Amino acid sequence: MNQKNINLYTFPKAFYDIDAVTVLLHHENNSILYKRLNADVVNTDVITVSHVIVYVVNGKVEINTDDGKHIVATNGEMVFMPRDSYMVSDYIRNGQDLEVFLLFFDHDIALSFLGSRSISMSSSESICKLKTSKNISYFFESLQKMEFVDKNNKELLTLKILEFLHLVFQDNNVKFIETLYTSERDKQKRNITTLMLEHLDKNLTVSDYASLLGMSLSTFNRKFKEKYHTTPKSWLIEQKMHKAHKLLKEGNSVTQSAFDVGYLNVSNFIKAYKSVYGNTPKSMQSNPL
Repeated sequence: MNQKNINLYTFPKAFYDIDAVTVLLHHENNSILYKRLNADVVNTDVITVSHVIVYVVNGKVEINTDDGKHIVATNGEMVFMPRDSYMVSDYIRNGQDLEVFLLFFDHDIALSFLGSRSISMSSSESICKLKTSKNISYFFESLQKMEFVDKNNKELLTLKILEFLHLVFQDNNVKFIETLYTSERDKQKRNITTLMLEHLDKNLTVSDYASLLGMSLSTFNRKFKEKYHTTPKSWLIEQKMHKAHKLLKEGNSVTQSAFDVGYLNVSNFIKAYKSVYGNTPKSMQSNPL
């Protein structure tokens, strides 16, 4: 049985309730996190709805992207992954506990940082390693020592993220800017329908889709309803059930069909299927006509 969807994590929100992760600052899909693990974590399917930079203090992070890239970052190295990156990641210790910092930032902060910079495109990468400096380690060390009364302070978080991005820019000006700019440009061109159908097999929320398109949830819901005259949630359920119906007719089991359209709970899948087709998946398989 293909269980890819069972292990799919949506970052950054999947981190917020993990004991091994300390939230330094966060607001919605922007955050600065510290992760410390005393055991290896391998073959984790991940989709990130925000841009993310991973700074490895100790250990090794290996990333395999859906376009065939394999990136390895060890002590003192950083990796930048644009939003809407789907990957399989491994977090591996190096004789001691693995320690990483993760900084997530959304479309609005990316645009604020890019500002009016003149960008001459020579080449760009979907995911790239970044140079680091003492300023980067000092930034995280100082942040970790601070005690914030309100860890959900949007203004403070935005300032700290922009400060960090400027530090990264000092050592990675062309490479970093081109990769970020290319991601923002390409994502803005994406069609809502194409994006949602592309990720139909993943357990993403409407809020996740809004973030992937660089929109607020309210703007996304409004634009979607203007175009389709229904809500994104209702449309998603119908599309998932149409795909599941086809899979069931091809002979797939109910459980496998549920997983293949992003349902982790088979009972919820059966309920959704019945709301669209009027009977259960099992009944349809027994009476396909």
